[in-house]
Amino acid sequence: MGERSRAPQTEKDAEKLGLKELNGWISIAEFRATKLKLSASLKKSAMKRLVWLEEQREKLHGVAAPKRRRF
Repeated sequence: MGERSRAPQTEKDAEKLGLKELNGWISIAEFRATKLKLSASLKKSAMKRLVWLEEQREKLHGVAAPKRRRF
């Protein structure tokens, strides 16, 4: 069986990450949401994940999340 992703899935997972690690996951999510050619549904889910990760960073580390247009 394949290995599960180490990406944070819950608030508890996000709390365990430092700012540098969280920024890394945000970079990956941003790349996925903006640079890759994905179907509309995958692009929407990638954008939701990006917004969620940015909200976690704001909540945990005080880094303001950018305003994103509706996806």
